[in-house]
Amino acid sequence: MTTLESICAAIVDCEHKTAPKADLGHPSIRTTDIKNGRIDFENANRVSDETYKAWTKRRRPMPGDLILAREAPVGEVGYIPDGIFPVLGQRTVLISPDHNKVFSRYLHYLLISPAIQHTIQVHSAGSTVHHLNMKDIRELELPELPSLAEQREIASILGALDDKIELNRRMAGTLEEIARALYRSWFVDFDSVKAKAEGLAPAFMDEATAALFPDRFGDDGLPEGWRRGRLSDVAINPRAGVKPEQIDPSTPYIGLEHMPRRSIRLGDWGTAEDVGSQKSAMRRGDFLFGKLRPYFHKVGISPLDGICSTDIIVVRPMAPEWASFVLSVISSDDFVGHTNAGSSGTRMPRTSWSEMGRYEVVIPPTPVAAAFEAALGSMRDRIVAGVHEARNLAELRDTLLPKLMSGELRVGEAQDQVEEVA
Repeated sequence: MTTLESICAAIVDCEHKTAPKADLGHPSIRTTDIKNGRIDFENANRVSDETYKAWTKRRRPMPGDLILAREAPVGEVGYIPDGIFPVLGQRTVLISPDHNKVFSRYLHYLLISPAIQHTIQVHSAGSTVHHLNMKDIRELELPELPSLAEQREIASILGALDDKIELNRRMAGTLEEIARALYRSWFVDFDSVKAKAEGLAPAFMDEATAALFPDRFGDDGLPEGWRRGRLSDVAINPRAGVKPEQIDPSTPYIGLEHMPRRSIRLGDWGTAEDVGSQKSAMRRGDFLFGKLRPYFHKVGISPLDGICSTDIIVVRPMAPEWASFVLSVISSDDFVGHTNAGSSGTRMPRTSWSEMGRYEVVIPPTPVAAAFEAALGSMRDRIVAGVHEARNLAELRDTLLPKLMSGELRVGEAQDQVEEVA
């Protein structure tokens, strides 16, 4: 057997204090930022250059290094990609591979494999909070490693799947940015109305769509024929409660823990196997809004039929043509700020549908909303389809991973399976 320390250039513990936050700068990786083998750099806290230098005196985390969570959740391991230079948050450990002995990405897959994760969980047991100490990490036993060439081949096969999953996730982010910009242009800045008022053709818009917009503003400052209203004028909260005895254990379940911050792409869910209280029914295409601590900005598209936590509010457009409009409203920073300001409770603030429904919106004529849906509906469908594709890719990766690590499956056989999908 090989120990982790014997194949690493360094294994370095974190600073045992919280780094001061900054608005911009280097990501500071907390244990909660590491999940399912991936580090969420986008939602990580930031630190200044000054803090970065102070927090990396012992060793700077570099691309190709790994970050391990020692606690809460114990054993999660993430890989630092090119161009990212983070600092360690509390209860994390930097693992810098010795590149003469082990290929970084192979070591990452080895550490997240079921066999090694089992060993990690065994070592972390025995205390109130599962925890790994530095001695256990350094002495973590690993199987004898294959040649560097074979390590690269195995990592390349598994990496091709993860790369496609990451590309899928980034595509969803790009589509979301496009949708956000279009919503602001149409319904906040009124760019098309302003252009027509000046005798110009609206940019990036066909003639039929442009004809739906007026060429002047009314006395109320809104485009002529538009009105002020509330979210509840165009959306509903179905309030379809489901009792535990009515729920099949295999029913898909989404809780707040499955919802990422600031992303309408919901790619994670569980099952109702352990559900013991009433939940809310949801349909594929419904919009989900995390009502607990709404400042967390957890808003997304339900990718399937199932149930969700009662700490999630299900939002459904009153008519299909309002879908993109409603989603754009409830995922906006202004709306999240409104719900946060109107939340009840100090320690665990919660919003409600009544508070959400009161939110003031500018309501265009239905044909304009329908045109907006025509422009963005297919993007929303692509995001949901991408979620299911990524789920299938992850399942294939998780199937191949232990077999490749144990030698049960040959590299060539695994390559054939990956080429079919990636």
